[in-house]
Amino acid sequence: MRKTVRSVRVLIIALSVALELTVHSTRELGSPNKSMTTPSETPAPTPTPHMSRFAPQVPEAILNSILKEAAKLANVPPQELVIVRAEAVVWNDGSLGCPEPGMEYTQALINGYWVVIRAAAQTYDFRVDRGGSFRLCPEGRGHPPLPSNTR
Repeated sequence: MRKTVRSVRVLIIALSVALELTVHSTRELGSPNKSMTTPSETPAPTPTPHMSRFAPQVPEAILNSILKEAAKLANVPPQELVIVRAEAVVWNDGSLGCPEPGMEYTQALINGYWVVIRAAAQTYDFRVDRGGSFRLCPEGRGHPPLPSNTR
């Protein structure tokens, strides 16, 4: 029974990927430097972490590291993770929009990524610099990146 369920999941994922590729190949996605959403919008969640429509904006190696960390923090298998947001952004300073009290940060615009994962009724807000270094931003501490029209 477990093998059948796993086979059905694999088939559903494969079909989802095929459909996503078909949809994306038939319409223009716009400039690769533009965000697909504004910071105030929360995109609809995707059913599996690796099938995100946002994944092309975040390098696969960076996204995989974040997914691994989120699964560990939530104590769930990676298949139970839902990518809520994964996009290229510009942070207003070196705090990546998540300053820690008493710390000083580079006062320059920082290219990076904003990845939000939901798992086990928890939301994990990861702030990432362009090089792939990431950290979890505690709930209530984070600020959104610069709006896409000011970049």
